[in-house]
Amino acid sequence: MHLVTFERRASDDGRRPAEGERVGAMGDAALGLESLDSLTVGARRLGAVLGEGSHAGDVVDLNRALAIKLACDDVGAPEAEADSLLPTDARVFLRRLPGSLDSARAALDFVQDALERYDAPDVLRAGVVEARARVRLCAPVPRPGKIVGVVGHYPAAGGAGGGEPVLFLKAPSAVIGPEDEIRLPEAGGQVDFEGELAVVIGLPARRVGEGAALSHVAGYCAANDLSVRGYRQAGGQHFIGSSCDGFAPLGPALVTADEIPDPQALAIRSAVSGEPMQSGRTKEMPFPVARIVAFASRLMTLEPGDVLLCGAPAGAGESRVPPRYLRDGDLVEVEVEGVGRLRNYVRGSATGW
Repeated sequence: MHLVTFERRASDDGRRPAEGERVGAMGDAALGLESLDSLTVGARRLGAVLGEGSHAGDVVDLNRALAIKLACDDVGAPEAEADSLLPTDARVFLRRLPGSLDSARAALDFVQDALERYDAPDVLRAGVVEARARVRLCAPVPRPGKIVGVVGHYPAAGGAGGGEPVLFLKAPSAVIGPEDEIRLPEAGGQVDFEGELAVVIGLPARRVGEGAALSHVAGYCAANDLSVRGYRQAGGQHFIGSSCDGFAPLGPALVTADEIPDPQALAIRSAVSGEPMQSGRTKEMPFPVARIVAFASRLMTLEPGDVLLCGAPAGAGESRVPPRYLRDGDLVEVEVEGVGRLRNYVRGSATGW
């Protein structure tokens, strides 16, 4: 399943409502059900991307879909029950695994069936299915508890496969989504990019072994581990240089672990303004995902919603001749096979550090 965090951004008549305006209340005429709460424009919701059929690419509001399903099943207080089973917030959803994922699958199956039947509830009029153009995608996990990165590139990392990963932290406030802009910091510096596979924790992990590590993973997304090279090198500000606002784009979706049976069998590519930069495969990573999760869990408890950045293929800006740092107007694209493509424009003008 491709899970997304999204915001509605237009009313049914195409007018752009004010932030927080409520639209789309549904009554008996639309559903043959008791009236559902109206929708709030700009409120973040948990959704899933439809993968096939005439509505492929559209976004399902999972909580709303489950509420309608429960109403059809004559469950009392269906919206309250849906809230308890399938939260609209991604981190709360992850904390309630695996039950919340089972509810999400049931809601998605209900919608896919309803779209094919003439006698099903009108999930389109009910605001359960939104056209891709009508929603704004946010980061799949908008504010992780913590972001743990792995130092090093592959396949040229020294001693690949041996020793232990070298880890660092990024501020959770650095996270942005697939439709947000990367803002170059006013303090200046040479801003570099690193396309990576991101791992999202689903079940708490404390001192887990490699053999069990992947069972604690909820899913995967694409990530761009941005940093100001001047801060990290001349200034020695490793944490700050990696934690500026917008320096952790994530997306476009959280692809659940069942769809990625082997995270070491994925291609990773990045490009800047159409120019290919990085290209590699996760089998070349110095440390496989299971080892990273296991090692990090020996140092700290990994909690649902935490994000691990697994290192980058060679080819980032600093390594090129001449170096290619980000500048105003660039489009940075990171693509992970089976996970999706993350695209962010760059705005601002960085100066020398």
